Amino acid sequence: MKKHTSKRPSIQKKAPFIYRSFINFWLVVVLPATLAALTISKLYYNNTINFEPLAQPSTWLYLAILQVFTTFFSYIWVFRIKAKNYRN
Repeated sequence: MKKHTSKRPSIQKKAPFIYRSFINFWLVVVLPATLAALTISKLYYNNTINFEPLAQPSTWLYLAILQVFTTFFSYIWVFRIKAKNYRN
């Protein structure tokens, strides 16, 4: 004789904060990474952080280009794949 066992509804876990929307991912991963890269590559000189390069437009252009590339590739290689896994 078969036992009738009731199946408990599965509790769906929420996706982690950074994979709920791309804005969250950008704020938590991309923005800090690009700011750290800017600080190390453009502002750090002679063991001190120098804020004078911020007056030059090339520094801001460097930050914008870095943001575009980092955002694009992290969306393609990280966010899209992980978010799809959490949605399923």
